[in-house]
Amino acid sequence: LYGRRLRRVMLDLGLTCPNRDGASGFGGCIYCDLSGSGTGAERKGLPLLEQWESELKRVRRVNTDDPAAILYFQSYSNTYPDLAPLQEGLKIASQWSTIAPIVSIGTRPDCFSEEAAELLAKSRSHFDEVWVEFGLETAQDAVQKRIGRHDTLEHFHRACELAHQHGLGIIAHCMSGLPGDSDESLLEQVAEIRKARAHGVKFHQLMVLKKTLLAHQFLNGQDDIHILKHQDYIDRVADALEHLPADVVVHRLVAESPIEERLAPLDWPSRQAVHSAIENELIRRGTRQGSAL
Repeated sequence: LYGRRLRRVMLDLGLTCPNRDGASGFGGCIYCDLSGSGTGAERKGLPLLEQWESELKRVRRVNTDDPAAILYFQSYSNTYPDLAPLQEGLKIASQWSTIAPIVSIGTRPDCFSEEAAELLAKSRSHFDEVWVEFGLETAQDAVQKRIGRHDTLEHFHRACELAHQHGLGIIAHCMSGLPGDSDESLLEQVAEIRKARAHGVKFHQLMVLKKTLLAHQFLNGQDDIHILKHQDYIDRVADALEHLPADVVVHRLVAESPIEERLAPLDWPSRQAVHSAIENELIRRGTRQGSAL
């Protein structure tokens, strides 16, 4: 689309989630650390401009001649508890749109309102594209409750419909290996993505990060926590890709985290190796994205 690779610039508004502040629950999702699955930069005292400058240096180390980026408001739920921080963040970020022509907003489906959709739609006057990233994570509401997420499949579909009505791009996050989920979990989630007409997807495996509720449960031997072997994950993602429409953009095939922050898994190959293994598995099968539809 832009003739070059665009890299994500992670931005942190220092917000929270309804399952942390008591509106839906306390403690957050069991796998989420204190940075809200992001950088935690704002909580370290870094204002948005300094975050941008730091991240842009990282991008320029890779794309030295022509840096290009996607602005990604990542940590926690960026449309909660109110829209003022996001509105101000988008205003500041709009001055960087020549280098970062796309902005992506991470939030929970149950935190996405008509007002949030309207705010993001208005920001399209400053950016080429505006995406909203919703955590689906599982198609089973019972699993949502088990992992402390306290969201629902109904909320996901309602949020996606609202995003469609306002011309926003939709990226769904799908997780494999959650406590209580089955081997068919990714296939179930991909089926819901088809129904929701999402434009993109991010796949990620369950990781046990230190300083999370999941770490406490894992170390205490909770019997419904099973760490996926990387080959099992490769097979599951290959199955899911076969059932994913060919026009849905795959933004991520596997997640990664610093080894010093992780309790499990510790024996997986590199992200690049997992990418190659998924591609090779599809070649071995003689299939491709969408071939099972």
